[in-house]
Amino acid sequence: MIIRKSNDVEQFLTEFSRFATYDSDSSINKYYFVFHDKERGGQITLMRTDNGWSYHGLGEGYCDPGETEITTEEGRKLVWLHRKAINQSIKDSLVTS
Repeated sequence: MIIRKSNDVEQFLTEFSRFATYDSDSSINKYYFVFHDKERGGQITLMRTDNGWSYHGLGEGYCDPGETEITTEEGRKLVWLHRKAINQSIKDSLVTS
């Protein structure tokens, strides 16, 4: 999958568990997907639980204080903004699989 259009964003979010890693240490049903943060130079972890979406940023010199809950629409915007980095992460995961 390559995110090129808004329909691709929808497909990525709908099929998130296909691309994400399951967090078996979590007491809730959680999937996470890590990609490069082009704005701050670290990484962003996008997460999906039964309750919705959230993200967390981490990098050299910064760490978000916790997960930030977001709406599905905010998730769409985040994926669209970072589609190049997300595409690279998907590509890298296919190479290492």
